[in-house]
Amino acid sequence: MPVFERVYDIPDEDELAQLVGAAAPHFALQILGRISSYSSALPPDHPRQAELRAHMDHLRALGEGGETGGLERTDLPGRGSVSNLGAPGHPGDQPLPPKN
Repeated sequence: MPVFERVYDIPDEDELAQLVGAAAPHFALQILGRISSYSSALPPDHPRQAELRAHMDHLRALGEGGETGGLERTDLPGRGSVSNLGAPGHPGDQPLPPKN
């Protein structure tokens, strides 16, 4: 049976907390898809639907907005547009120094 056809049991609260708690922004939408499938497997009035919805909202925000690590603003300067990469005098146009 291919992995994508496997039907997983709905995890208990602790397993679900581990799955969601370990989510990084670049994997949040994949985990959201799995939790959405858990939600779809349950009846709409199931008591765990509220918990699953809360996790899905969190993952959606994490996947679409990223995270700041608790900082209100980043401490890195903004980056210029990539449309200037081919402009004369752009640092990316300078030859690399010779290797020693």
